Amino acid sequence: MKFVKELISRSDAKNKVFEKFEEMLDDKFENIEINKAFGKICFEDVHAPCNIPMFNRSAMDGYAVIAEDTFGASQTNPIILNLVKTDSINEEEIYRLSTGMKLPENSNAVVMKEYTKEYDSFVEIYTGVHPNENVSRIGEDVKTGDLIIKKGELITPYHVALISSLGIKKIKCYSLKIGVIATGDELLDIEDLESVEQLEKTAMIVNSNSMMVSDLVKETGLSPTAYRKVPDNREELEKAIKKALLENDIVITTGGTSVGDRDYTIEIIKKIGNIIFHGVQIRPGRPVGFAEAEIDGKKKLLFVLSGYPVASAVQFELFIANYFKPRKSVKLQINRNIASSLGRTDIVRVKLVEREGFTKIEPLRITGSGVLSSMTKADGYLMIKENIEGYEKDEFVEVYLF
Repeated sequence: MKFVKELISRSDAKNKVFEKFEEMLDDKFENIEINKAFGKICFEDVHAPCNIPMFNRSAMDGYAVIAEDTFGASQTNPIILNLVKTDSINEEEIYRLSTGMKLPENSNAVVMKEYTKEYDSFVEIYTGVHPNENVSRIGEDVKTGDLIIKKGELITPYHVALISSLGIKKIKCYSLKIGVIATGDELLDIEDLESVEQLEKTAMIVNSNSMMVSDLVKETGLSPTAYRKVPDNREELEKAIKKALLENDIVITTGGTSVGDRDYTIEIIKKIGNIIFHGVQIRPGRPVGFAEAEIDGKKKLLFVLSGYPVASAVQFELFIANYFKPRKSVKLQINRNIASSLGRTDIVRVKLVEREGFTKIEPLRITGSGVLSSMTKADGYLMIKENIEGYEKDEFVEVYLF
């Protein structure tokens, strides 16, 4: 089996992919009801149309007062104020209210219920408050025009709460259809599996890549369609890819990334469209391909990922997830030396460990693109870039957290 010879750098590959995403995504959005927007990607910057709070409101259960009326109040020297039920108070008057209620006109503070005693027509105050104490003021949380969520951010439950609090019923979210196709004679779709013994007898492998990649697409806030596995057959593979291109904006294939006797994916994609690159200086995941095609006058993108699960996960992370949902990173110490080669970017799975009261990172593997268990054990990964020969023990490195 041969691999492609002309490899490009990770950064060049990333730039080429991201440029094509920018071209494609101009009109790929849908207005989503806010109660269905969780987990999707915001298509545009959203600014607050109003203040939160929109009015001065109580931050406590208690009584609205004119703060100056309470000065000097204590347990031994309570101040007595007249209890009223109008939406406006005057000097020496007090108004009962609960947390979140609007303050009556002229009031400027709230006395907590715990420091009062109510009678039929008056209230004793046992502590003084200063102006604006226990009050959530207009615009204290959000001011009109504030940026609420940025374009490209994944919408969290907290975004949903804040956006809906502003009275926004719908929000524009990226709307992309992504088809996932796994290739290989050795694959067996999970629904066709009758027993574990079947795998051993037939020397077949469960098509776990389709499920993994589909879930990675969902985690990124987009919508996948997983197709049944396709055997190593030119006609069937071409038919499957063309069908997926018609039904989706982006097609991701796994397997067939090399140049071998039964690796037809690149050959077929060259026939259908234009290969932008095939082969990147990364480990794992070197034989990754990226292409574009035009179907019925519409631009489509294709990613050719490895059939090895760790390699395909890394390829997806670097060139798809990093555009839509970049990982957060932290600087932590590495607990042992790790080497790399110049000219290549190494993606190293790591786990967090406690050493001498500090959190450090421990590399799991730098090789083994088929060792899927290393991904389940990992808390994240570090990237040894092409101009670095590795890291030394106790050096601080940037870790991207899962």
